[in-house]
Amino acid sequence: MSGGTQGTITVERCGKDVIGDDVECSGTFRSDDGRVRSDVEDFEPGEDAVRGEEFQVVGDDTGYFRHGSVTSFYVEAVKVWFVAVTMFGVALFPLSAAFRRSGRPMRRGTFITGLGLLFGGLLGCGVCVLVNAVL
Repeated sequence: MSGGTQGTITVERCGKDVIGDDVECSGTFRSDDGRVRSDVEDFEPGEDAVRGEEFQVVGDDTGYFRHGSVTSFYVEAVKVWFVAVTMFGVALFPLSAAFRRSGRPMRRGTFITGLGLLFGGLLGCGVCVLVNAVL
């Protein structure tokens, strides 16, 4: 049983899943040694379970993303970098206007670079938020 923690799940509520063919329950996991306690969503006991019923399980905590971990730190750092890129893309427009002569239009390359930074940064931020939410 490498990488697992023995314990019990106490069922709090059960119901059919979205498709309607499996029973899904939620409850609370408590390790046998008392050190780990966590909420469990989408637990499938394989049968109808009633509130308060307990199931012996082995909780596998290897391989998923936890906030506060090294992976979370790197994802948040990349997100901060994308926020900075987005802010620079937005700031490029007034900066360009401040330093060009009056009456001259904005150069096409500056306009495309600003939009690229703006939308690229927003897309990168969205990907980082998605990674944090999914993992």
